[in-house]
This record gives sequence, structure tokens and C-alpha cells, in this order.
Amino acid sequence: MDVEDGRRRTAFSGDGQLRPMWDIGNRTADGERELNIARLWVEYAQELGPGETADVRLAPLSPEQWRHLKCGDVITMHEARPVAGTATVIEVLSPRT
Repeated sequence: MDVEDGRRRTAFSGDGQLRPMWDIGNRTADGERELNIARLWVEYAQELGPGETADVRLAPLSPEQWRHLKCGDVITMHEARPVAGTATVIEVLSPRT
């Protein structure tokens, strides 16, 4: 995560409490970018600080909106207007029913 103007300047807990918005390529009916929310867990770390990288797991709040993603896709995280981070999809699991 970069710490440029308007971006996160402190670490966040990796326990799944953070629910950032993600640009996963979806669009609204009028063609505008649609952001989708997913809970975020950091693998093998208690927290993730600005500029750090880690493996994370995402749990989408609307899994059906994420079904088009495949390994290798790059998605962007937003907590506000500027991009807060990027992720590369390395595994896709179907939701449990």
C-alpha cells in the first residue's frame, strides 16, 4: 500500500474486520465503475502496514459478483477515492452452501 496523499498511513489488523471496496471490473447499468466489498484476512501476520505486501484472503459480501475472476487477474482495493492497494488472484474457491 502506498502512503501518498489520502492513503492509509497506519497498519490495519489482519483479522477479517476490514471490509474494503474492490474494483474487480464490474460496471453499473450506465457504464460507471462499480466497487464490490469483501472482508480481508492477512495470512501469517497480525497486521499489514503501508508499503507491506502479504498473502490475503477475501470473502466477498456478494460472491455472485466475483465469479468472473480467475487466477492472474489483478484487482484494486479502495478505502476511499485513491487506490489503497492491489491484489493478484492466485486461487478461486466456490462459496460454501
